[in-house]
Amino acid sequence: MSATLAVAAHRVVVDDLERQLAHWLAAASSFADAEEFASPSAWRSVEDEAGLPLRRMLGQLVDELVRQAGLARAVIRSARSDPALVQAAAAAVQQLRRSYTQVETTLEFFGDAVNSRTSVPLGNALRTLDRLATASMRSVLAPVGLRVPPTLTYVDKGLGASILRAGIRLWSPGSVNPVAAIKVVRHNLYRPTSLFHETGHQVAAMTGWVPALRDALSSELVDAPQLASVWSGWASEIAADVFAFAHTGYASISALYDVVGDERAIFRWPIGDPHPIGWLRTRLGVELCRDAWGPGPWDALDAAVVESYPVASAGGALTEVLQGSAARLPRIARACQSTRIPGLGGRPIGSLLPAARVSPSALADLEREAGPALWSSASLREREGIRIVALAGLREAEQPQFAADWAARARNWFHGVAVAG
Repeated sequence: MSATLAVAAHRVVVDDLERQLAHWLAAASSFADAEEFASPSAWRSVEDEAGLPLRRMLGQLVDELVRQAGLARAVIRSARSDPALVQAAAAAVQQLRRSYTQVETTLEFFGDAVNSRTSVPLGNALRTLDRLATASMRSVLAPVGLRVPPTLTYVDKGLGASILRAGIRLWSPGSVNPVAAIKVVRHNLYRPTSLFHETGHQVAAMTGWVPALRDALSSELVDAPQLASVWSGWASEIAADVFAFAHTGYASISALYDVVGDERAIFRWPIGDPHPIGWLRTRLGVELCRDAWGPGPWDALDAAVVESYPVASAGGALTEVLQGSAARLPRIARACQSTRIPGLGGRPIGSLLPAARVSPSALADLEREAGPALWSSASLREREGIRIVALAGLREAEQPQFAADWAARARNWFHGVAVAG
């Protein structure tokens, strides 16, 4: 190639790199406005404790992306006069492309989460869920001096809730999630016992609960090594279920069954799935109730599960796992309740969240003593919000003929509408 052609080719490549850079920099610059991703009203509905660190983190990601673009521009400019730097300039542009995608993924996730607050009533409901979620974690983390992460809840489709835990690495290199971002599914938006399952995951990660529970289950099932291996593998989801139970009692069990009680999936056991088999998971919840309070409405649920899905219909080796586990469920439930959690000073969860607080009799006392104010008082909402969720869920489960009324009452309460008792 002649010198003239080489110079021309060099100029074409560098010009194109500069063009690419201009595109990605312009796209990155649009990220600077958080309202590109969520409406102003949606952002206003987010608690300051979550919104401020979240916007700060997102701003830092954008600043770093723009800084990276500036470095790439400098290399491109140097490459104009030094052909040996063209390869480095091309690599800088490629890295900028990848970084843009990672930042975009992070911003879109949180923007979609915030923007799910599509109306004032829904914004009020999610704001209440933010506060309830944070309160559930504060009840166990604050007494032992652990920082309580702020919460951002959002609504989405599907059957089950999920969490992107505070403190984990995000898609963008170097970015750490500043909030517990919890998806609440629409069918359980106003019966959100699963919210406390998800905050249970956050608490478990911060306190060493899962390894402790894994050891407790292995020890309790030492007489059945295969079952010990199975149950210890489910420890992370069981700990979260126990946390939800500790906060909302039987309501969490009946709501759980509505999620897992799919005839196509209740015996499903995918390889590596951390969730217990739905049939066992529901019945373990029943045993938690029995262990705490003896007989109750959960017995009818247990009978319905066994009648609707006879264990023999599971077939093969799965039947043996179900039968062997069912015979040991009372022991497993006690092990779950008595596990000493390292981050809680070696105390079991019940020492900080006594099951008696959410027993049917205790919730009935709350309902009677508060009267109509239970559904309208701002101070009761603040002080007893989690138990109000537990009460509404309990009544909906106990009184199916009035379930629609209880669901409507809970919906109005979450929207901030005063309702009659």
